[in-house]
Amino acid sequence: MPSSVRKDGSRAKILHVEDNPENRMLVRAILEAEGYTIIDAEDGLAGIEAAIREEPALILLDVNLPAVDGYEVVSIIKSFPAFATTPIIAVTAYAMEGDRQRTLVAGCDGYIQKPIDVDTFPRQVAEFLHGKREHVEEREQGVYLRELNQRLVYRLVNQVEELKRLNQHFVRRAAQLADLHRAVQDITSELGVQAMLEQLLPSLARALGTTQLTVDITETDVHVAVTGTPTADRPRSVLTGSGVAPRDDWMEAEWRLPLAVRGRAVGQMTARLVLPPGAKADEEQLLNIVANQVAIAVENSRLYDGVLRRAAEQQSLVEAGHLLASTLKVEEVLQRFTELVRTRLRVDVVRIWLHEHDTDYRLAAQAGLAEKPELAHMRFAPGEGAVGRIMEHLTPLQIPDLQVDPRFRERAWAQAEGLLSFVGVPLMLDDVPIGVLLCWTRQRREFTADDVTLAQALATSAAVGIRNARLHEETQLRLRHTETLVAVSQAVGATLDLSEVLRRATREMVRALGGDTGVAWLVTPGTEQLVPLVGYHVPKDLVAKAPSLALRRDTPFFERLRAHGTLAASDSASGEWNDMPMAGLIDHKSILIQPMFWKGQVMGGFTVLWSRDRHRFSSDEMRLAEGIALQGALAVENSRLFEGVKEQMAELKRTQAQLVQSTKLAAIGELAANIAHEINNPLTTVLGFASFLAERMPPTDPMREELGLIQEEASRARDIVRDLLQFSRQRDFSPESADVNTVLEQVIAMVRRQGALNAITVEERYEKDLPAVELDVSRIKQVFLNIINNAVYVMPSGGSLTVRTQTANGGVRIAFMDTGPGIAPEHRDRIFDPFFTTKPEVSGTGLGLSVSLGIVQSHGGTIEVETEMGRGTTFTVALPLRLEDESAERGG
Repeated sequence: MPSSVRKDGSRAKILHVEDNPENRMLVRAILEAEGYTIIDAEDGLAGIEAAIREEPALILLDVNLPAVDGYEVVSIIKSFPAFATTPIIAVTAYAMEGDRQRTLVAGCDGYIQKPIDVDTFPRQVAEFLHGKREHVEEREQGVYLRELNQRLVYRLVNQVEELKRLNQHFVRRAAQLADLHRAVQDITSELGVQAMLEQLLPSLARALGTTQLTVDITETDVHVAVTGTPTADRPRSVLTGSGVAPRDDWMEAEWRLPLAVRGRAVGQMTARLVLPPGAKADEEQLLNIVANQVAIAVENSRLYDGVLRRAAEQQSLVEAGHLLASTLKVEEVLQRFTELVRTRLRVDVVRIWLHEHDTDYRLAAQAGLAEKPELAHMRFAPGEGAVGRIMEHLTPLQIPDLQVDPRFRERAWAQAEGLLSFVGVPLMLDDVPIGVLLCWTRQRREFTADDVTLAQALATSAAVGIRNARLHEETQLRLRHTETLVAVSQAVGATLDLSEVLRRATREMVRALGGDTGVAWLVTPGTEQLVPLVGYHVPKDLVAKAPSLALRRDTPFFERLRAHGTLAASDSASGEWNDMPMAGLIDHKSILIQPMFWKGQVMGGFTVLWSRDRHRFSSDEMRLAEGIALQGALAVENSRLFEGVKEQMAELKRTQAQLVQSTKLAAIGELAANIAHEINNPLTTVLGFASFLAERMPPTDPMREELGLIQEEASRARDIVRDLLQFSRQRDFSPESADVNTVLEQVIAMVRRQGALNAITVEERYEKDLPAVELDVSRIKQVFLNIINNAVYVMPSGGSLTVRTQTANGGVRIAFMDTGPGIAPEHRDRIFDPFFTTKPEVSGTGLGLSVSLGIVQSHGGTIEVETEMGRGTTFTVALPLRLEDESAERGG
C-alpha cells in the first residue's frame, strides 16, 4: 500500500466534505488509522473555505449537500488554479442511474460508492493520491453535459427567485415591524393580564400574519386565543408549470414559544403561520423577539396587579389596624373584623370560630346574611369538617364546590343558604392556632393564591387583635381578682370568729366566680370528718340538714381532693359529684371544689355551685379560687390560734391558781410535818401509859376494854402521823428488792384507815409467788396512792375497785380497774400533763398523774390507760424486775 507520508516527512491532508456526522466519524477513524490528517466540513460552503485555507492533497466530496450541492462545490473549487491538479473524489450512494457519470462530467476525478468498504477504502484513497483518475467516454459526455447545464440553469433561476423572495421578505418584515410597533405602543399594564392580552393579541396576529395566535399564562390560569387570516398574496415560482418542481414553496408551520422573564417561566405563546420558502428561521427569530416582549408585558401587568393587590392588602391591613385599635372588647372587635373581611375578600358570609379547649369551639362572630347555628359552642374532632381539617393541618383550605366536597360537614346548611364556594384559614398566634376564619360565596369561585394570602394576612391581624383584647380583658380580670383578694383579706381579717371568717370568705368566692351557691366546710379535730359550717345562698330547708352531712376523710372524694387539689367540672350533671358536702342536695350544672391547705394538710374547703347555667372555668379563675382559699386558710388558722391563745390564757390562769395551791400544799405539808412531830410525843405518852395500865389490870376489870380502845385509837393516830411524815419527807432514789403485793396491801390499808374506802368495794387479786421487784418503795407507794385516790374520787356514790397483779413479759403488771364514769375523749391525751385536772380548784393540783408517770418511768416502766365512757377506767403499771443503770440514774 502506498505511504501516507509525503517526501518532506509531513502527513497528507485529506478534506472530507460530508453533512452526515456518522459518516464523518467513520472516515476519520479509518484514515487517521492510516496516518492521514483529516479535515472535516459539514456543508458545501464550509468545504470551499476549508479547501482554500488548508490546501489538502485530496478532497472527498459528498454530492448531496444542503444549500450548495456537490456539483456546485466541485465547479467552484476547480475554478481555482491552485486546485487544478488536486483530486476531488465523489463519495455517493448511487441514488440514481448515471450519478457516477454526472460527477465525473462535473469535474470530479473519481468516485467511491457508499456505503464505503472499510477494507478497500484506504487503498482506494491511496490510489487517487498517487495519480489515479477516472473519466467518462467522449460519446457519453454530451448527454451528461446537457443535463448538468440544465441543472445549473435551474439553479441560477432559483437563486434569482431567492433574491426576489428575500427582497419581498425584507419588505414584509419592515411592514411587520411597523405593525408590531403600532400594536404595542398603546398597551398599558393597568389593564390587567387578561384584558391586556385580549387587546394586544389581535394586533400581533395581524402584524405577524398568523392563522392562530394563543397565549397561556400558567400562574393566573389565563388563556387568550386569536384566529387570523393568512396572507393571500403568495408569489409563484417561474418554474411552476414547467414540469420541474420548485425546490420549496409556501408552507404552514407552528411554533410553541416559552414566555420567560429573567429565567422564570410565566407561560407559553403558540403561533401558526403560512410562510414563503426559506422564511422559517427568520420567522422563528422574530417570534422569539415577540414572545419576549409579550412575556415582559405580561410580567409588567402581573407586577402592576401585584402592586394593586398589595396596595389593597395594605389598605385592608390599615383598616384592620384602625378597627382593632378602636376597641378592646373581643366580641366587638371580631364582629367588626368579619364585616371588613366580607368586604375586602368580596365574599357573602364570614365566620370566626375560636378554639376553647380539646375539641370545643365557639362561634365568636358572623357577618353576612346567613342563619347562625343554634348552639354557639360546637365540637370538631381533628380532621372533622372544614374547621377540624384546618386546625389539624394548619393550612388554608379551598373548596370550589361545597355540594360535592366531603370535607365540608355543614353541607345541608350551605345548600339551604345557597353557598357554593369556600375558603378557610387558621388564626395563628405565635405559631399556636387559636381558631379559624371561614368565608363563603354564593357564586362559584376559584379563590386565587392572592385571595388566600390576603385572608391569611387579615387572619394574622385578627389574631393580634384577639390577643390585645384578651390581654386587656385578662388585665382587667386580674385587677378585679386582685381587688377581690384584697376585699377577702379585709373581710376575713376584720374578725377572728371562725364561723364569720368562713361565711365572709364563701360569700366573696361565690361573688367573684359568678356562682349561685357556696358552702364552706372544715375538718373537725379528733373526728377526722368534713363538716359543713356555713353557706351562702343555701336554701333554708337544707340549712337544718347541714350538721348531718359530715363526710369522713377516708372517702374516695377526700382522696381525690388530697391528690388533685382543686376539682372543677363544667358539666357536673353526673352523679359522681353527689358524695360532696351539700352538692348531692342541690341541683347544679357546674361545680368547683376548692380545698384549703395548711402545712400540706387539708383543713377544709369551699364548694361553689352553678345551678342556672354551665360555667367554663379559666385558669385565672382557678388561681383566684386558690388565692381566696389561701386567705381563708390563713384566717381560719388565725382564728384557731386566737382560740388557742384564749385557751392558753385560761390555762395559764388555772396554772397560776394551781401553783398557788401547790405552794399552799407545800406549806401545809411542812406544817403538817411539824405538827405530826409535836403530836407524836403526846401520842407516845398516851400509848405508853395505856399499855402500862392495861398490863396491871386484871383481865376481868371492866376498864380493861376502855384501855384497849384507847390503845387501838392511839395506834391508829400514830400510824396516820407516820404515814403523813413519810409522805411529806423528801428522800433520794433508793431502790431495793420488794414484794409488790406487800406494798399494795400497805397502801390500801393506809387508805382504809383514812376511811376513804368506806363506800367502795375493794377486790384484791394478787398473784401468788410474785417475783420480787427492784424499786423505791416509798415512791411506788406514792404512785399507787395517787391512782387509788383518783379512783375513789370518781366514785363518790360508791363502786368497786379491783387491784390485780401478774407477771408478764419479764416484769410485773399492776392493774387498777374502777367502775367510774370513764375519761372524756377530749381529756384522754392530757391526763398526764402537769397541772391538768378535772377536779375543782380547791380539790386538786393536777400533779398526781404527772408525778406518778415520772416515777414509773424512772423505774423503766410504763403506765397504760384504757377507758370507756360509762364503764370505767383501768390504769396498768408495768415494772421491770430489775432496774437498768440509766433508769436508776434518771430516778436519782
